[in-house]
Amino acid sequence: MKQGSVVIVTGASMGIGAAIVDNLLEKQTKVVLVDISEGPLQARQATFGADRVRYVVGDVSKDDVNRMAVQVALATWGKLDAIALNAGIMAPVKRLCDVSSEDWTRIFNVNVVSQVSMLSAAIPHLRKQNGKVIFTSSDAGEKPTFASWGAYGATKAAVNYVIKTLTLEEADITAVGVYPGVVNTPLVQGIFRGEYNSGMSEQELKVYMDIVKPRLVEPHQPGSVIGNLALSATADLRGEILFWDDQKLSAFL
Repeated sequence: MKQGSVVIVTGASMGIGAAIVDNLLEKQTKVVLVDISEGPLQARQATFGADRVRYVVGDVSKDDVNRMAVQVALATWGKLDAIALNAGIMAPVKRLCDVSSEDWTRIFNVNVVSQVSMLSAAIPHLRKQNGKVIFTSSDAGEKPTFASWGAYGATKAAVNYVIKTLTLEEADITAVGVYPGVVNTPLVQGIFRGEYNSGMSEQELKVYMDIVKPRLVEPHQPGSVIGNLALSATADLRGEILFWDDQKLSAFL
């Protein structure tokens, strides 16, 4: 781990993103937090000080927001060592026949466009540091398992393709994808309450919950792994896409 590493975290206000930030701030890390919700970011800066925490509020799919995050890191600390690309949404959880073009655009903007936009701004600076890019992905991108998850799964398939392409194109950058599993976040709790699953029948929802509830993990479990990878991912992990508790990641637990 580099002392005083500088890391950008997207989707930093809650859930896995907040857990990643917790992990990084336990160490001598400087962080730039990016999210659309300002309150939690302000609170972090108030607790740890502006010498450790800076933040950018805005839509992560916008180039100007991502360029600003990179510029804040460079202007404040003179470098950028890593990015944790964590911002993402689940909705719409609908059958394909019910997903509008606006739905598709929104979920791809947040889950995919946000990542490639940040990469475009950050890659020249990450090259100088042999930097790390850690992606929060999902095994939903590998194959359809549940009805109504087509839009979300398609975005995660795209994320996995971006990871492989970044690895192919950038020899000096270590890109790793992490599957966090089913995490006890507000989004997942919303699914359990029936807020996001209008496209799932009662039986489909029961099957889903019977499968995922026993596997529920807390945000700090994958969040700590992602934070540790952002600081210390080794070159042998370049291009890997793994569950957070995979044996290959045991050194980062």
